[in-house]
Amino acid sequence: MNLRVSTADGSFRLLAWGDVYLCRLFVFAFALIFCCPAPGATVLVLQFHNNSQYSDLNWVGESIAETIRTELSGPNQIVLDRESRAEGMRRLSLRPDSLFTKATLIRLGQTLDVDYLSYGNYNANLPGGETQLKNSSIQVTAHFIDLRKMHDGPDISEAGKLSELSRMEQHLAWQAVKYVDPSANVPLEQFMTSHKLIRIDAEESYVRGLLSSSPEQQQKWFAQAAALDPHFSNPAFELGKLSFAHKDYRQAITWFQRITPENSQYAEARFKMGLSAFAIGDYSSAVNNFREVVRIYPLSEIYNNVGAAEIELGLPSAIDDFRRALDGDQNDLVYLFNLGAALLKNNYFDEAWKRLQAALGRNPDDTESRSLLERAQRHDSGPSGPKPLATPRLKASFDGTAFRELKAMLQEKRSQ
Repeated sequence: MNLRVSTADGSFRLLAWGDVYLCRLFVFAFALIFCCPAPGATVLVLQFHNNSQYSDLNWVGESIAETIRTELSGPNQIVLDRESRAEGMRRLSLRPDSLFTKATLIRLGQTLDVDYLSYGNYNANLPGGETQLKNSSIQVTAHFIDLRKMHDGPDISEAGKLSELSRMEQHLAWQAVKYVDPSANVPLEQFMTSHKLIRIDAEESYVRGLLSSSPEQQQKWFAQAAALDPHFSNPAFELGKLSFAHKDYRQAITWFQRITPENSQYAEARFKMGLSAFAIGDYSSAVNNFREVVRIYPLSEIYNNVGAAEIELGLPSAIDDFRRALDGDQNDLVYLFNLGAALLKNNYFDEAWKRLQAALGRNPDDTESRSLLERAQRHDSGPSGPKPLATPRLKASFDGTAFRELKAMLQEKRSQ
């Protein structure tokens, strides 16, 4: 398994073992691989193709794919998100609603460096005299390709009323999980919990929101989905992201609070809650949220943000968390600046000077680093009290997928 990271132009590149970023991830992932002995897999789930005559049911194909993708995103699997899937299709000039030959499917999977590819189709029929699509019957068939062994996986079919789509999707997903990860021996009755079964109108609204390119339309569709089925947390997550993008941080927190720990989006929701809490000055909540994330993804970015919230509270533990962040990347300007400022505030003048000098070396135009460096030279820790000397710098994102890919790669090497 190779490790992919996104580059600035949206493409993927493979990391060599000497890369600083890989080494940084290796430090954190090595401690975790022994708790999950089975190697993971990378999976691509394509939008299912609509074989029916009803174009108004095109959304169903994305709904099926989204459910399978979500349920496969377990502890041992890396499932590519919709953006990565779209990027792979752009690179091969493919339309997502097209029928692909097996050769094209294999090429797409190899382009995105996945182990398994899931795709499929569905058909819908209306009973005689019926005109409402919601009363139609539907048959769904899922296919798999094992790209590691280059052979077809099982064909899985489900049939029923369109109103029972959520149940059929979950049953498909359960069988997909059994195929991709045979060690995940979850009984069907435990997998098919009631909170996973979504109202068909809420599911349609949510998927139409995902497929919309207009933020205003997305807001409308996601809000409608959340209102139709309040226990459906996926639209709440998307509404939280929209509120966060508009800097409505209190509303973002309200939406993100609805994401429960069993949801695959939980870590990202907590991370954005931490950023939102920090933005409104609720530093205690920010610390708690970032701490929750760092237990899942012990990455430098998260430790840095924990330290940033702690230093706003005047907590000495901020220095230790900034050190953990810097341990992962000794040349990161943000980590150097934050640690230097924290050390200076606590009268560690010599080390503060060293860190701030390094930060200034990374960016000679950083006036804040220069000002703090001059203070360190004068042994001037600033006014007494808990208030930091400078606003700590946050990391606005983290690459949890890259971390999980490395973890899976290390597990695979260990199992060989």
